[in-house]
Amino acid sequence: MRKTLTLLALATATLGHAQAAGTALANGDFAFTGLNVNTTVGGWSFVTFVDLAPGTTIYFTDTNVLQTPTSAGVFSTTSEAFWSWTASSAVAAGTSVALLGTGTSGQYAAKSGAAGGTANGTVTNLNGQVSNISSSGDILYAFQAASYATNYQPGQITFLGAISNRGSYTSSDNPTAATGLSGIQLREFKVDATTATRYTQFSAQVSTADAPFTTLAGLQTALASNANWTTVAGSNSLPIVSDVLAVSAVPEPQSLALLLAGLGVVAGVARRRGLRG
Repeated sequence: MRKTLTLLALATATLGHAQAAGTALANGDFAFTGLNVNTTVGGWSFVTFVDLAPGTTIYFTDTNVLQTPTSAGVFSTTSEAFWSWTASSAVAAGTSVALLGTGTSGQYAAKSGAAGGTANGTVTNLNGQVSNISSSGDILYAFQAASYATNYQPGQITFLGAISNRGSYTSSDNPTAATGLSGIQLREFKVDATTATRYTQFSAQVSTADAPFTTLAGLQTALASNANWTTVAGSNSLPIVSDVLAVSAVPEPQSLALLLAGLGVVAGVARRRGLRG
């Protein structure tokens, strides 16, 4: 019996070790759920459709992306701000994470979960730039890479999402051609073709009292509809809210496979002990 429990503990530890290494996201695993471009009390929020392990890092920048990357990299040579968010604990798929302005331009604190959120993760301003997300036309990008740099070759970066209040794009800032983003991974918001905006948020998390979606697929469908977003044109200090947007009772395939493998080992040992007995 002691040997069986030891093997079960090892199987559980193996699962935990795999999660602790951080989660690599793919195009389609991420979506922005809100942005307020107020430079001191604004912020943004996002959700992933896979579980995030502790140590997972996502980078953000409002630096321009070139339509055709050159040998110099995918970003334009004029760097704006870069930030990183690193999960301090596991974040379940469907849980919104909000990066909230602290009152100092370019500085944010992370919260995750319902009822206003609880502190979760470390937000770092990587190059000391002030927040310069413009209301007259700007784009905020989310991406993953092995480490922070002011520029990357195309194979060194995985773009996860973009949120934009531009009406049109040029070769020096194009969120589609160079990133491969589309659908809910690219959120575009303007009140109309010419009116600049300051704030947009997925309406299901404007309040933390909303019932979560029962499936991630339902959440993804809702995110794709402009009717499910609240957008404000004027400058404001409306908060960006974090919430639990979807409940997923199904483990990630990798986690489930590891758990089943561990249970299979335990069952095999128990079977052999039974035969010997």
